[in-house]
Amino acid sequence: MKTSIRFVPLGGGQEIGASCYFLQINEGHILLDCGKTPNGAGRPQFSCILQPPFLESLQQINHIFISHSHYDHMGGLVYLASACTRGSIYTTAITKALIAYMLWDRGDSHTRTMSARQREHEEILVDKAIRSIITEGYCRAIPLPAYQVTFYEAGHIPGAAMVHIQTADRSILYTGDFSCQPSALTSSYIVPDRVHFDTIIMCGVHAKHPSYTSTGIRRQLRSIKKRLEAGCSIYLETSQLTKAWEVLQVINDAMGKNTLPMVPVYIDRQLLVLAEKMERMSIPVLKPWNRVCPCHGPGPALWIGRKGASSFHHLPGHVHRQKIDFSLHPTYHELKRFILTHNPKTVVLVHTGYDDEGADNCLETELMACAACRSQFIYAENGEIYTL
Repeated sequence: MKTSIRFVPLGGGQEIGASCYFLQINEGHILLDCGKTPNGAGRPQFSCILQPPFLESLQQINHIFISHSHYDHMGGLVYLASACTRGSIYTTAITKALIAYMLWDRGDSHTRTMSARQREHEEILVDKAIRSIITEGYCRAIPLPAYQVTFYEAGHIPGAAMVHIQTADRSILYTGDFSCQPSALTSSYIVPDRVHFDTIIMCGVHAKHPSYTSTGIRRQLRSIKKRLEAGCSIYLETSQLTKAWEVLQVINDAMGKNTLPMVPVYIDRQLLVLAEKMERMSIPVLKPWNRVCPCHGPGPALWIGRKGASSFHHLPGHVHRQKIDFSLHPTYHELKRFILTHNPKTVVLVHTGYDDEGADNCLETELMACAACRSQFIYAENGEIYTL
């Protein structure tokens, strides 16, 4: 019997944030990710599937696969674990550890206005969500009724996974966020050559940005070096905790190789706890010259942390503040190469940023002009039903 597949974006369609995608495979019901927007206001619209021909209740969700630990892909997990008590939640082991940290971290600020009783209830829900996660490794098939699922390494951040769903006659890949180039903390994505995909549901942050070029922390090392050699101290401010973690790794590598002057590197306590947690999972980060804020001594130094970190509210006045922001996503041209390499029948584009002027369908137009490309494109909108 031919596999029947319906797909509905519940969030993170042609937008970045609240990524959550529903797949109905015959009688099986799957969720791919369950995120929120960074401020927590935007969340998946489950009402889209709580109606015919789909579900009467979220209790009918069978399996939930979380690709990685960024908040826009897993921030709704606490609610989901309570609403889908019959659904099994799967991640890699590193992603589970990072989710545990990120949920407690977000909870610290979220629960400040709560009463003691409300805070206790919230903590119980977070603990329940974390304990309900089943961990799986890469390239190990998870046999499930009507299909099997395999995680492939996605790059992007440690623990990130692509999700491969194989039925009797269909092969579907959900990329999650992925990287085509290695970074300080991860390799690039790794998919076995022998695997073929009929459909790729692709997170394409830069799919509408043909002029985008990747910028990373390594490109800023020259200016950091000049300031340190001149006796200046610098605060490297990032937008996310995981980006601060990557910056710390790059700085430590550069100092270890003597390409940056050896100076104290101060980090906030949250980054320290995250680094220590990862070291217990054999991902080394910390070096002897890393120290915890707010302590600091004389002479040039580096501070590394995310925007708003309490440890950095009272830095010495002479410290130069330098914002460090970079994308961990494939460029437009890397997305194009990825599609041509795997050449699926259907590419479903989700998680896309606002388009450059006149570049909304540029990727599709370019690839359709390529004789080797057989892919048809769907730019999936939130709440719309697509038959794959």
